Amino acid sequence: MPYPDPVPSRVGWVLPIDRVPPRDAVTLAEQADAAGFRGVLASDLFQPWLPSLGQAPFVWNLLSAIGEHISGDLAPGMTVPGYRLHPAALAQAAATLAALHPDRVWLSVAPGEAINEHVTGTVWPEAPERIERMFEAIEAIRRLFTASASGRDSRYGGAFVTLETARLWTVPPTPPRVLVATGGPVTARRAGRVADGLLALGVRPDQARRLLQRLDEGAESAGRDPAGLLRVAHVNVSWAPDQEQAVQQALTRFPIGAMRFARGDLRSPLLVEQIAALVRADDLDDRLLVATDPDRHVVLLKQFLDAGYDQVYVHNVGDNHAEFIDMFRSRVLPAVG
Repeated sequence: MPYPDPVPSRVGWVLPIDRVPPRDAVTLAEQADAAGFRGVLASDLFQPWLPSLGQAPFVWNLLSAIGEHISGDLAPGMTVPGYRLHPAALAQAAATLAALHPDRVWLSVAPGEAINEHVTGTVWPEAPERIERMFEAIEAIRRLFTASASGRDSRYGGAFVTLETARLWTVPPTPPRVLVATGGPVTARRAGRVADGLLALGVRPDQARRLLQRLDEGAESAGRDPAGLLRVAHVNVSWAPDQEQAVQQALTRFPIGAMRFARGDLRSPLLVEQIAALVRADDLDDRLLVATDPDRHVVLLKQFLDAGYDQVYVHNVGDNHAEFIDMFRSRVLPAVG
């Protein structure tokens, strides 16, 4: 359903990849693009967090299809190299997507969560090792991008990642930027040293501002210009025309947003479903905005943009996708600018 005169925006849309079939996802992405969202971010997952969500398509196929129907950015979010996908395979996937849709692709790399990565049967390491693996993978991917663009092979030998005479033969005019997805200040500082930017996850505006400070510190310590880094925030909200509906959809469709413990070692949607039964409305607290009033969404997004973020991608946790897109088109995007 096309909308007239979409408003240019720094606000993107998070595709509910775990809740809609792939063909419906393409249609919704078209609606979001026509409504004025700057692009689509879709998580790289193998399973949904809850069985009732029902979907888990391969993000690279889906974004390739979506790119043929929208004009905005395409962002594979929280992709995890080294378990389901070797860094070389991930680099090839990202380069192919960027070759299909030049200058529209960036990706964010994360340490990963067992629910998506344990399926290959490898040993699932503790968080510190997962972070080390992530940063090795980022170095290997960026080396592979650089060498391939010059028609050369790349080699890399680290504690966790190995590349041997590797080259990407399909390369885009400009390689995708590789961001680190994190909510932690230590990881953000390290991202400033080696990555192309930051995707802030699950943080309040005050925490998000501190993440950017750490990102800049890391860049400066490595002799890099912080101004060249891309700063993106991923924000969870629950919007519905009725406040009670907004609360209930947060509890039933996104209970992980209120779980007050690390979830990186959980392996089964069935287990998450059992734990989610313990979540109550009071647990939502300030972990995500649950609000009917569009003005509250405007205020939240402006807080992130005023803090220094270049873009904010909004994830509405309910199933009212088309209604949410239309509300943002008319009430939020014009006010955010």
